[in-house]
Amino acid sequence: MVSKIMIAILILGVVLQIVGFSTTAWVTTSYPGKSVSTTMGLWKACIKYDEEEDCFSTSSDEVTVKGVTVQANFPKWYRATEAMETLGMLAFLVAMTIHLGYIFWGKLYKKTTIFGTLAMCVVAAILIIIGVIIFGVKYEEDVFTGLHMIIEIDASLSWSFGLCIGAAILAVMGAVGAAVELQNVRLLS
Repeated sequence: MVSKIMIAILILGVVLQIVGFSTTAWVTTSYPGKSVSTTMGLWKACIKYDEEEDCFSTSSDEVTVKGVTVQANFPKWYRATEAMETLGMLAFLVAMTIHLGYIFWGKLYKKTTIFGTLAMCVVAAILIIIGVIIFGVKYEEDVFTGLHMIIEIDASLSWSFGLCIGAAILAVMGAVGAAVELQNVRLLS
């Protein structure tokens, strides 16, 4: 029974991580009194103004908005967040794959496969949490500090960021479930 609940947790966690990882709503900003708003994800940012929207890759060196091209310098912590979230997603996918193998292809190496699931869930949770912490601490400090001095700005962490937090929680739950399953296998051996 624990294995079936775990696979549901792992699948849901992977889906949350993939959606949070790939969408553009880690941070949303608005500028009071202006018809401008922005959304920024790990890979793409969008600026909406006067009902038009320009989006650009966060990996590009230049950004063009309303026909004006400016330098884009995303800091190293931003790249570290991208790396942690990518590695966390991959670890989560590996945990899910190992556990699916355990469920569907027999109980051959019970302890080894359950321990593999446990280890990969722990790794996924740690990496995702590190990425979330880096982004949560640094986004306002580095990205918006200069803008606050020029214009009033409302910036907040948004739903994509929250989905990755949810994925990290599910990775921890998957690790706990794997630990319980491992204990059950040991008792039955």
